[in-house]
Amino acid sequence: MNLIPAGLGSFLRFLLGVLLLQGITVLLIYTALHTDWSKTWPLFAGLGAAIAVLVALWFNTIVLADRHRTVSKVSERHSKERERIKLRAEQERLKVTKEAARLQKRASLGLSLKAGLIVGGTFGLGVAMMFAQFMTLGLVTLTAAGGAALGYAVRVRQEKAIAAKRLAAEEGSLKAIEVEPTPALPRQGRSVGDQLKP
Repeated sequence: MNLIPAGLGSFLRFLLGVLLLQGITVLLIYTALHTDWSKTWPLFAGLGAAIAVLVALWFNTIVLADRHRTVSKVSERHSKERERIKLRAEQERLKVTKEAARLQKRASLGLSLKAGLIVGGTFGLGVAMMFAQFMTLGLVTLTAAGGAALGYAVRVRQEKAIAAKRLAAEEGSLKAIEVEPTPALPRQGRSVGDQLKP
């Protein structure tokens, strides 16, 4: 338990309250000694109790204000940290998405060019064979070229589907980082030192 308050202002308010209580107590004792004690003791007891209640309320106000400042600082720090984590996660997600799109575009462009050259060349060879009276061999070549083109088209679609699933999974894992805000106010009924502990 921390005996000295966190802020200098709270410490000075406590010190002023203690000094005021001591001064009033000395004044009451001095006045009580110079009066007829047997007749005025209820008056002095009532004054002492009233002063004790006022000083206790004063100290309670100081503690509540100090606790409120501490809770506000911690809450603000947590809010900043949460925003920084969200921003970092969003930047990572955008970076991964751009990188995946760039790689997919590059791979798609390379496959398209190679596949186009191969299929076009095979198709041209098949047409040439048909004109050269090799009808069966030409039809087989055209069929092979068509199958290759269909195979490349299916492969490109599968790669796009796999990349989309991977991006969705990465986005889902990034969303798991988000934190729900929780109330930072301490529970009532505990001492001040326990409330300020994490």
